[in-house]
This record gives sequence, C-alpha cells and structure tokens, in this order.
Amino acid sequence: MTKTDRRAGNFLQSGAALLEFAVLLPLLVILLFGLVEFGRALLQENTLTKAVTTGARYLARMPNLMTPPPHCDPGTGWAAAVAQAEALIEKDNAGAGNVILPGLDGEGTITFDGAWRNEAVSVSGSTVYINVCVIEVEAVTPFVSMSGDSLVPFFQLGPVNLTARAEERYIGE
Repeated sequence: MTKTDRRAGNFLQSGAALLEFAVLLPLLVILLFGLVEFGRALLQENTLTKAVTTGARYLARMPNLMTPPPHCDPGTGWAAAVAQAEALIEKDNAGAGNVILPGLDGEGTITFDGAWRNEAVSVSGSTVYINVCVIEVEAVTPFVSMSGDSLVPFFQLGPVNLTARAEERYIGE
C-alpha cells in the first residue's frame, strides 16, 4: 500500500465521522430541548405549588371568614378574601406585581372551597375526634412551552396542564 492509498482511506474515514455526526445531531438537539423544557415544567409546577400554598395559608388566617364547625359555611368576608387570595396566587409582590406563570391569569383556573373534617387528635394518650374547618385551594394552568404547544419540539405530545392543590386548617386569627 502506498502513501496515497492511506490518505484516501483516512479521507473516507473522516467523511464517515461527519456523516455520523450529521445523523446524530438532530437527535441530540431534540434531547437537549426536551430536557430544558422538562426542567422549565418542573420549575413552573413548583412555583404554582408555592403560590397555591400561600393563598390557602392567607385564607386560613383571615378572621370571621367561615362559620364554626361543623358547618364551615363561608362568612361575610369570603368573597373579598378569595379575591385577595386569587391575586396572591396569580401575581408576585403581594398580588400587585406581574403574573408569576404565563397562562395562570387567562386560561388557568383557581378554585376555593371550605369544608369540615372530623380529625383524630391524641390527648393524654387517648384519641379524641374534633370537627375542624379546612380551606382547600386548587389551581390548574397550561404549561407554556418555549417551542409552542408541545413539550418537546417536533413531537406533538399535546398540551400539558400544571396542577397544584393545598389544604390548610382554618384558624381565623
């Protein structure tokens, strides 16, 4: 084998590596975008969960918001308190700033409910059942992807909804 033959063989090998790279590059790009979008979805889910927990905690500490157990009906200040809690969930800066998640103020839904539960409490070694009022808050919002409607670009996986739910015992300080 001569020197020119070896060079021709090396040239063919470098062409094969370029072809392999060209075949794998789109798959690697899709995988990278998918991982980034999945990370964004987890971040937005965590943000939504914290916001819903904050709204439920706010309602749980509002005075005269609910009637005492076992009824736990909404009181006179229920509508105003729910409006303020919804603003706390939707926006930053104590409800006066920007929307914390895209889609939460438009397509998203936030529901509030007051209910009563019979909970077991241990007192001096014995179990006692007491009636308590519970505030339940749930928020559902669509995930807004960087690449449009799909979580992973080039694949139509459909819309993804983020859901968060929180319960707080009503204290009414």
